[in-house]
Amino acid sequence: MGMDVYGRKPSSPEGEYFRANVWSWHPIHALIIELCSDLLNDKTLEKLAFNDGAGPKSQKVCTEMAQRFEQWMEHHADGHRMESELRVTKEGRFVSAEELAENPDMETMSPYEVSDEHLKEWIEFLRHCGGFQVW
Repeated sequence: MGMDVYGRKPSSPEGEYFRANVWSWHPIHALIIELCSDLLNDKTLEKLAFNDGAGPKSQKVCTEMAQRFEQWMEHHADGHRMESELRVTKEGRFVSAEELAENPDMETMSPYEVSDEHLKEWIEFLRHCGGFQVW
């Protein structure tokens, strides 16, 4: 399960389609809110978390979003991980709260993560999508 993001008026193949699973879309969406909340209204920002076709309609907005993501990446070279009470092991196995309580030294992490490479793909999509819709 994930988010299928379609360009409204793509200018190249990179702007036609972007896919993110739920684990990587959550941090991308959080960065959109953090970096671009002045570019999109509150309703659109909220609806970007759902598969109902929300998204900016203009390339101008998407180009500005791409620039802001690119600037953010200049200072954050290892992708983006969001903290969560939901925990997984390094191998990706989900860990229950009970298991964590029994093993407090267990090394776990949040599953909500987007890689540097995927963020670069997102930026390329934004530069060529002509606006987008999240489905």
